[in-house]
Amino acid sequence: MKQNLKLSLVVILVLVLGFLYLRWGPKSWEVQITGATGDGREVQYRIETVRPDTADTLIFMNADAGFMPPYFKFDSARLQAVARRISEECPQEAVDINGYGLRIRWLNMFPNAVSVDAPKHCRMAHSNPTAPPSSDD
Repeated sequence: MKQNLKLSLVVILVLVLGFLYLRWGPKSWEVQITGATGDGREVQYRIETVRPDTADTLIFMNADAGFMPPYFKFDSARLQAVARRISEECPQEAVDINGYGLRIRWLNMFPNAVSVDAPKHCRMAHSNPTAPPSSDD
């Protein structure tokens, strides 16, 4: 009887830890960013992506995690600007989005993006060669 109780507790503990890792464990997705929507106030930030060479879409929410360990994310507006710039400058470039969480459609749950690993030329602002030179004199 005592052996069955111990085994049951171990199985429950493994299931709980497995769920916690799936829900909040770090992940990385290779995707192409096709858009970035939301204003962060009334409409939650979203990063729209597609898996390279497929039509499989994956939507990420982009919300501050606050003091939730281990992410401590407070820069969702900056990440949204980077994602928007990548979608405009390099829509065909595959990038890695790092984050946590699951996509469960029937719960309306999205993974939360924490960072985007993209080539430097995609993250930088595009210079406008036709703009007149600025005079800083």
